[in-house]
Amino acid sequence: MRDLPTTAAIAAQVSYELGSVPGQQEYLRAAGQTLLSLIGGDAAGWNLIDLPARRAELFLYPEDPVHHRSMEDRLTATADDHPLVVSYLRSPLDVTPRRLSDVCSRRELLGTRTYAELLRPMGARHQLTVVTGPMANAVGRGWAINRSGADFTERELEIASQLQPLLRILDQAAGRREVPAHGRIAELAAQVRLTEREREVLWWLSQGLTAGAIGHRLRISSGTVRKHLENAYGKLECHDRLMAVQRARELGLLDTMRRAARL
Repeated sequence: MRDLPTTAAIAAQVSYELGSVPGQQEYLRAAGQTLLSLIGGDAAGWNLIDLPARRAELFLYPEDPVHHRSMEDRLTATADDHPLVVSYLRSPLDVTPRRLSDVCSRRELLGTRTYAELLRPMGARHQLTVVTGPMANAVGRGWAINRSGADFTERELEIASQLQPLLRILDQAAGRREVPAHGRIAELAAQVRLTEREREVLWWLSQGLTAGAIGHRLRISSGTVRKHLENAYGKLECHDRLMAVQRARELGLLDTMRRAARL
């Protein structure tokens, strides 16, 4: 069994591999290589899926220019049937990494067009996804790692979760940001229903303050701060501080707090 990296090793390697890549293609190539080296698999594909427009983009590492167009066409044709895509659409705020085996049985998978037309021709028996953009307006983007051998382990799923916040930030910095329709953002934001205090706590968290420092500023106990954060995490469907702040920003939930801080 190969040794799996620690959290510190993951952060160091990703920072080294991806921190200074200059452009979109360079970033995607480096990110795909890094994902395969840290998690393991046969191929890593960056995907952008726009179901209303029936459009998909695909970048595959290792690159396969001969079959690239046909694979992109197959992804476009089967995206609405893909069990992982369907699972994200059911709860668009929950973008945690997941495996095919987490959302459907093997028998269910074999009955899909996705398996017959996309996964089987690619030799992908198992798949793990790391979403890098908000699943809003039936539009999303992220990475899919394919594997023909054994399924992805719980530890490899954990590594994917550790990588996700950084990949989301780098994906945006590389110019691959797809902004969902304003109305859909407002709809998702309304579903979250953060209180004013929860947004206030998240805002100061986004500025790098600790729970103790936030409590001192707001004249509440650090325990109360943690309770507000716990409530916010639940509403945002995440369990990580960085992910909570990122998701709140994407939904525009911190905008009023930013404007108030500038007054």
